[in-house]
Amino acid sequence: MTKKIAKSSKQTKEIYQRNAEIYKLLANPIRLEILDILKDREVSLDELSERVGIRKPNTSQHLAILRYLKVVTVRKEGQKAFYKIVDKRITEPSKILQKLWGNKSF
Repeated sequence: MTKKIAKSSKQTKEIYQRNAEIYKLLANPIRLEILDILKDREVSLDELSERVGIRKPNTSQHLAILRYLKVVTVRKEGQKAFYKIVDKRITEPSKILQKLWGNKSF
């Protein structure tokens, strides 16, 4: 007797695709640092660039990816741009890994 194997639904495949995009986003240490900075409050582009230690155009590129995936939003105030996390749960995987690995090196 053959066993019938259930196929993943289209909706499930879309979830896997979205998850893969988020994993790629989280695989970048600069974006992880940006998210860590944003976890507590809204922060300007200038402050983010300074705290991460990269030029504003590079910071903007990372923020564009975060905005595209709807992880952060931007608020304009005159010439300044302020960023905040849409859902703070996005920082949970990083917290879990920090607890898991602590200060251990590979």
